[in-house]
Amino acid sequence: MMTPRAHGQPMSHARQQAGMSLIELMIAVAIGLALLAGLSSLYVSTSKARTEFNKTSEQVENGRFALQSITRDIEMAGFYGRASQLIATSSYALPDPCAAAPASMGFSTTPTVTVPLPVYGPALAATVLPCLATTLPNRATGAEVLTVSYVAGTTTAAANGTDYYVQRSGCETDSVPLVYSKTAADFTLHNKAAVAGGTCSTSSAAELRKYVMRSYYVATCDVCSGAGADTTPTLKMAEFVNGTIQTSSLVTGIEDVHYSYGMDLDNNGSPDCYADNPSDTSAVPAACATAATAASYAWTASATANWANVAAVRINLLSRNLDSTASWTDTRTYALGRAAANGPYGDHYKRHIYGTVARIWNTGGLRENQ
Repeated sequence: MMTPRAHGQPMSHARQQAGMSLIELMIAVAIGLALLAGLSSLYVSTSKARTEFNKTSEQVENGRFALQSITRDIEMAGFYGRASQLIATSSYALPDPCAAAPASMGFSTTPTVTVPLPVYGPALAATVLPCLATTLPNRATGAEVLTVSYVAGTTTAAANGTDYYVQRSGCETDSVPLVYSKTAADFTLHNKAAVAGGTCSTSSAAELRKYVMRSYYVATCDVCSGAGADTTPTLKMAEFVNGTIQTSSLVTGIEDVHYSYGMDLDNNGSPDCYADNPSDTSAVPAACATAATAASYAWTASATANWANVAAVRINLLSRNLDSTASWTDTRTYALGRAAANGPYGDHYKRHIYGTVARIWNTGGLRENQ
């Protein structure tokens, strides 16, 4: 039998379930809001850091790829079909990066044999070719140009009638040492029979290799016309294809490139000094004065000879982020190797310099083995 509780007995259990007071609720809400604000700030900070990391990663990759592309072509420059020099240094010819005619491009077999220089800076010439303005469209003011010439490392079975090829003779009985043409009937040179002490074989045609001429320069835009036109500085490449010069964007965000040329003045295959402009024959560059004197080298005699003695190229390029960073103002200066540094730009783009040295193996490498 249950006994009724006495009137007025305290209900302690009921009071324990009465809930939070208003003050306790306000404190809990305040703590929750503080935690939410902290998490939101962490999320925003992490997002910004990730965005900046992506920008920097893209810039680094652009700089790396630009150096790789230029370096690869410099290392191939001067290869004309065989692992030996075709001609003496004095028989190289200045190539015309705007032309398609064989003689203008540097190829000739009469009265003497000539081939294009492995590397050349056409914008550094005493008289700059006016055609550069059209052949290298949208070139940034003062942008340097590097032109490389060589033949492909892989052979071609037959000429297609539009691309130009070089055929280099392997037989001393051929009438000329090379043929440069796009016409299949012109390629009549031969190799020796593939046996020990083999003689020239009329049934063994010399290899055809596609001629490659590329000019690298910095343009003021990637897409330069139309609805999607922009002002993004871009490394572009003008390439000789199908008998014409075709230009394409290579790497965006490349703002400037400076080349210094390693001069082999004593003919041992190694650079003795670096010069910014081998075309300038007004005086020996200060950096090369000692080496030129030691080698009795006549710097002022011929710009073509100076270019023929380039055994390496030092490349310094300035790469910038493609997107700006509002919290960043670029007050830095950037030394690319010229007398005057670049910058400060005072804008909101982050920049970095990337550099390397590329050897011209078909010049310096062959001289080392002489």
